[in-house]
Amino acid sequence: MPRLPLLVLALLGCSTLAPAAELTGASFTAAVERAIAGNRLLQAEAMLDRTDVTIDAQDRSRLIASLFLAQHRDQAASDRFEALLKQQPGDCRLQSGAGIAALRLNQPEIAEARLNAAVATCPNDADAWGALAVIEDKAGRWERSTAAYAKAIALKKDDPALLNNAGVSLLAQHRYADAARLFRQALLLHPSNQRAKNNLDIAQVSAGARPSFDAEDDSRTRAERLNNAGYAALLAGDDQAAAQYFAQAIKDNPFQFETAEANLHDVAGPNGGAP
Repeated sequence: MPRLPLLVLALLGCSTLAPAAELTGASFTAAVERAIAGNRLLQAEAMLDRTDVTIDAQDRSRLIASLFLAQHRDQAASDRFEALLKQQPGDCRLQSGAGIAALRLNQPEIAEARLNAAVATCPNDADAWGALAVIEDKAGRWERSTAAYAKAIALKKDDPALLNNAGVSLLAQHRYADAARLFRQALLLHPSNQRAKNNLDIAQVSAGARPSFDAEDDSRTRAERLNNAGYAALLAGDDQAAAQYFAQAIKDNPFQFETAEANLHDVAGPNGGAP
């Protein structure tokens, strides 16, 4: 079977710390939340290690769970969120965190229940909507996933990962032009995002176009993108075009490009069949 380049779905650096007098109680909690949301995880960890600021024990535990989630320590995050939910079952922040952790841990039923509860209570939680959209994707419930992505993007317009995920969903639905539009939006926000570039190639070739290359693309990058194009052509049922793309990928790279070579072997047989 041809090797599909990874189409990944995804969710959720260091500044100086303010004196304790400036960060107490709610302001300290909000500062840690901003650090986690901004992916300044070392800063958030350092702040939570401080002993000179007193905050509510449950707030501290929630912040630690959120930090674990941002660090992709998903089981630890899940355990802490679930323990907190026994004490505060209506807290949408806990429901959202528990749902995202459960999704990453491949527990879709728990994830769906938690995330539905989260968005029912806090409809402005973009991360919860984005995670819920992934669950709907996995179940093939396209109308519901499209609606969930739309809500997430409306709340978080400048998130390249969210736009990429929504584009991957549209690829799965064979809505190639719509998918390409979202990948272009993601690239405007993050021009060096290789995942979005790869996915845009697949969307464009699936829609009948040829891949375009940037001046800074090196031979390895060109080879990878041509392999993506070959895979897209194969999905579209055009074995001849797929073989051409795979052969060009091997030719463009000065070293052996194993993925494209294996794909060419699968399409054209052991003798290559390259034009």
